[in-house]
Amino acid sequence: MSSISKPHDALFKRSLQHKQIMVDWLVHHLPKETLALIDTATLVMTPNEYVPKWPDTLYSDIVYSCKIGGKPGYIYLAAEHQSSDDEMMAFRILCYVVELMNNHLKQGHKKLPIVLPLVLYHGEKSPYPYSTKIWDCFENPELAKAIALKPFQLIDLTVMSDEEINQHGLASVMEILFKHYRQRQSPFSWLGALLSKGKMTTIYTQVSPDYFKDVLRYFIEICGKANETGTDELDKALALWVQSVPEQAQEDIMTFAQQLEKRGEERGEQRGMQKGMQQGMQQGMQQGRQERNVEIAKQLLASNVDRSVIKMSTGLSDEELDMLLH
Repeated sequence: MSSISKPHDALFKRSLQHKQIMVDWLVHHLPKETLALIDTATLVMTPNEYVPKWPDTLYSDIVYSCKIGGKPGYIYLAAEHQSSDDEMMAFRILCYVVELMNNHLKQGHKKLPIVLPLVLYHGEKSPYPYSTKIWDCFENPELAKAIALKPFQLIDLTVMSDEEINQHGLASVMEILFKHYRQRQSPFSWLGALLSKGKMTTIYTQVSPDYFKDVLRYFIEICGKANETGTDELDKALALWVQSVPEQAQEDIMTFAQQLEKRGEERGEQRGMQKGMQQGMQQGMQQGRQERNVEIAKQLLASNVDRSVIKMSTGLSDEELDMLLH
C-alpha cells in the first residue's frame, strides 16, 4: 500500500472499529430490508487471524461478524483510497468474499455464511467510474450473465445405464470404468459395453497407446477389487480384450502383463493372479483356433455378453452361436 493511503487506512479502521460508528454507518447506507436482517447487537470485529490476507490489495478493509437472518454471517467493509484505476474491483471483492467463506468453513462450520460487502470510495474521479457487477468484469458481460456463475452441471454416472453411457463416444470408456469401480461384480456384466464399437482400437491407434495402457491398468484394478472375480474369469476377460484390439496392441498387453508379473514377484504379492493374467492373455493371442473361439463364445453367452461383441471377438456367425445354445 502506498504511503498516501496509510493515513486514510488508519482513519478508516479507527473509525469503524467503534461499534456505535459502525451501526450508524450501516443504518445510513444499507437498504432497509437488508438492515432489518442484521442483528446489530451481535456485531463483533473479527480478529486479524480470521481475516484472509490479500498481498496485492489496494484498499483497507475491516470484517465484522454478526447474525444475519438469525445465522452466522459477516459484513465486509472496504475503502478504495487509491487514485489509480481498478476496473476489477467487483472481481476483487468476489475473491475476498469467497476466501472469507472458506475461512469460515476452516473454523469448523458446516455451511457457508452470508457475507455483505460494502466499499467506501473517495477517489479522484466522480462519480465512481466502474461497474459494481461481477458480470461487467467479463469480456462478454451478456454471455457471462447467461452461462457463468450458475449452478454447476452434474454428470451423475451412478444413475446412468451402460447403454446410455455407451453413446458418449470415446469418453464412454472412462465413464464406464468409473461407474463400475466401486461395484464388486463380475466384469462380464459390463465388459461388452466397454469393448464395443471398436473403441479400444480407436483409442490405441488414434488417441494414444499410453492411454490405452492406462485404461487396461484401471480395468485390472477393478477386477482385483471384485471379490467374486477369480483368476479364471479374469483370464477370460483379458482374452476378450486381446481379441478387441489390433495386433500391435496385443503385443503391448503382453508386455504390460509381463511387467506386472515381474513387479509382483519382486514384491511377493499377487503373484498367482498376475501369472494367471499373463496365461489368460497368452491364450487370447491364440484365439484364431476354432476350438478356442467356441469355448470363449460359450462362456460369454453364459455371462449374457452382447451377441455383437461375441461375434466381433470370436468370428462366429449367428448360426454357429445358435447351435451353441442347443
